[in-house]
Amino acid sequence: MIKNPLLFIGNIFNQKKYKNIIAQIKAQSPILETKTEEELKDIIEKIKRRVPTEGLNNVLPDWFAITQEISYRTINLKHFDTQLLAGIHLHEKKIVEMKTGEGKTLASTLAVSLNALSKKGAHVVTVNEYLAERDQQYMGKLYKGLGLTTGLILDKCTTSEKQAGYNSDITYVTNSQVVFDFLRDSSTYVRENIVQRPFNYCVIDEIDSILIDEARTPLIISENLEENNIRKLNEANNLISLLKETVHFVIDQKQRDVNLTEEGYQRAAQLVGKPTLYDLNDSYALEILNALKAHLVFKRDKDYIVLNNKVMIVDEFTGRVMEDRRWSQGIHEAVEMKEGVPIGNITKTKTGITYQNFFTLYPSLSGMSGTAITAKKEFQEIYNLNVVEIPTAKPMIRKDLNDYIYQTSDSKWKAVVNQTKECFTKGQPILIGTANVEKSELLSMILTREKIPHQVLNAKPENVTRESEIVALAGQRFGVTIATNMAGRGTDIILGGNPVFKVKNKLKELILEFQKGDINKQPLSNSKEEINELLRDLITEYQEKRTLKNLEEDLQALPYSLDIGLTSLVIIYNFFYNNESKIWEKENKLVREAGGLFVLGTERAETRRIDNQLRGRSGRQGDPGTSQFYVSVEDELLKNFGGDRIKTALTMLVEDKDSPLEGKMLTNSLEKAQEKVEAYYFDIRKNVFEYDEIVNEQRKKIFRIRNEFLWQENAGLDLLALNEALVEQFLVLDEINSSLVTEEIGMDTRSSKKEKELEKMREFPRDYENWVGQFSHIKIDETLDDAKKISEKIQKQTEEELLISNDLRTGQIKLSNDEIITRMQSRRILEMIDTFWTDHLERMNYIRDGIGWRSYGQENPLHAYNAEAIKSYQAMYEEINLSMIYYFLRDPLLKS
Repeated sequence: MIKNPLLFIGNIFNQKKYKNIIAQIKAQSPILETKTEEELKDIIEKIKRRVPTEGLNNVLPDWFAITQEISYRTINLKHFDTQLLAGIHLHEKKIVEMKTGEGKTLASTLAVSLNALSKKGAHVVTVNEYLAERDQQYMGKLYKGLGLTTGLILDKCTTSEKQAGYNSDITYVTNSQVVFDFLRDSSTYVRENIVQRPFNYCVIDEIDSILIDEARTPLIISENLEENNIRKLNEANNLISLLKETVHFVIDQKQRDVNLTEEGYQRAAQLVGKPTLYDLNDSYALEILNALKAHLVFKRDKDYIVLNNKVMIVDEFTGRVMEDRRWSQGIHEAVEMKEGVPIGNITKTKTGITYQNFFTLYPSLSGMSGTAITAKKEFQEIYNLNVVEIPTAKPMIRKDLNDYIYQTSDSKWKAVVNQTKECFTKGQPILIGTANVEKSELLSMILTREKIPHQVLNAKPENVTRESEIVALAGQRFGVTIATNMAGRGTDIILGGNPVFKVKNKLKELILEFQKGDINKQPLSNSKEEINELLRDLITEYQEKRTLKNLEEDLQALPYSLDIGLTSLVIIYNFFYNNESKIWEKENKLVREAGGLFVLGTERAETRRIDNQLRGRSGRQGDPGTSQFYVSVEDELLKNFGGDRIKTALTMLVEDKDSPLEGKMLTNSLEKAQEKVEAYYFDIRKNVFEYDEIVNEQRKKIFRIRNEFLWQENAGLDLLALNEALVEQFLVLDEINSSLVTEEIGMDTRSSKKEKELEKMREFPRDYENWVGQFSHIKIDETLDDAKKISEKIQKQTEEELLISNDLRTGQIKLSNDEIITRMQSRRILEMIDTFWTDHLERMNYIRDGIGWRSYGQENPLHAYNAEAIKSYQAMYEEINLSMIYYFLRDPLLKS
């Protein structure tokens, strides 16, 4: 029986709809295959001309068909039906889940190129610069064939390079770079420094990593205020060793927090020689709590590494170092003190935004991932994005085994090593996933002791630089690879190894042997004469036509650089690739026979998505493979969620501590624990989003106002309008006074009120001059005894004076350097806006920290925060207006 007939009918309709579109696309393929290059160009131009009148949806089948044909001709790849389906969903502003190796990158070219036809820009957002550069170079050939331009935004790009990149039809950029460029644009004082144009369409690769895993992390542009109090940080760092857990403080591992007990507060205050830790002039509470967190919660080689005498944060989801990121609220400084490295300065947030709020600025947003389905609810509730699972092009034959659960960590690591030995002995490649740097280093040490050759991929810089190479070769026979995380690595693990990377490495090694001397005299290893000749031709041609530096760059960019590389590079690459591909075919067969890639997880992650990202590295495109997780009751997940129950079961059912317990029921129990964690973090992210959304609406308003001032030609007119508004504010009479006096008010009272009104009007010129300077022509007619008439006359006189003053000021500006004065006006206004906006953000941070306590007074904290945000924003707005009037009308350079 069908539970929901309407949903069933909808699914049938949608399937029929997409099948019809795909049929329309494929029907054009035989025709397009016969067309010449010139004929295809004509077809492309005709489709482009249709877009303004017909819209993107109507040209979709034709455009996808031509894109598929151009793709085959330029990069020798033709979209599968599943990729065509993914492209349609991406255009429809959805998230597509495609398993690893199913070709997300190629599928995205359909929707990206289609939306680029609007001439408003299309952004492809990736998680690292390697992927952005790789995809822009490779897919750029396809886009060029379609007559579209592509741009690449890297951190090292200059302002002009970024402007060119963002103005391209299609822009490749990392998630952090696009946000920081937005924040810099939103806080610049010079319009020529703006690099982005209004947002249009965006595809986010590994969208769950960005919009979920990093959703709680605000991206902030800060300004240095002052140096930290090193003495206080040092005192706090030293005295915490005198505090005892449970007696003086308690640790909340789930919340990653530490709290002092009542006795702990008293003991800490005694140690610092204060009656209280909350002394208004010299508080110690934050420093002591941060010192405790730094030592007890934040772990080296897990949460951060120390590199070049700096504390650098490690992204728990990608395993990468997050450069230029610092923890807020004094945590980073406390960790720096703990590690004995230089302490950074106190900073103040100038502007900032979360990924949650930033990406909702795009009118059209879509995304791709191999593991989005488990977060389907969150994507729908927070981002209003539907998740669609795309079937694999070939059947999935990977074996996902039940978890092995051990009583101790030692037992688990012994089993991991034994499984690694077993795989290595028979030549089956194995990928071992670890939770953090510390554990990857531990396992590496054990394998080294066991004399098992292996590669390590973690946040250590020496490993990060070889990331693509390590991943590319992880599928070769006898390959043993340890990785902290496999999200967003980009490179596929090909069984038998990746022949392209092997060719690159071989060429680099051979050329490194060549010293930059006389090539005819310099010996070149023991290679055959044919290879020697090819190498001589390669180096000679680059020395004559380009440089050896260009050769190094082209080698690094292979195979994408073959189109722009010199002839000798193409010849030697093809020579080695032809040889290597024959070897690969044999190796691929042997690895398949050995069982394909074995993925071994050394513990369950907090979310199923992270586990699925690791597991998904095996079984790509119909390959054989196996995945299994080795877990112990001492792992973090089990300790925090249900470990005692499983530990009891293990003790009862398994006598040998080194023997695991295995079963579908236990695996399901672990996944239930993960679901609890996912729900817990979802609530936190939703809470963060709801609070930040309040400030985000204000952020949009203030950025819009700021942008208007930045681009306007004459700020004087706005100042004039503000000044007139201030006059009205000075002249507003009390509501009671300006209304008809009721009979209930006695004659004496009415007379008194009237006198006060008249006195207020007579005092106006002096009060107003305190703000705007001398207005000598404003005179009070003492014969008038009606406050309203006086008010109207003063307003008329004042506005006349303002107009005269403004005309004189405008004339002076024109006599001076008009552009410089105008820019000076705009800059001063922008500085005022930024100053008060920064103060508003600081106020909201303080309010946010304590707003939770409102719940004890039966008040909804979110509603209370919203009310406080409105009050703070209104106060900020008034401060900006008054400051603009005060500074500009009293500025000697701009006054008449």
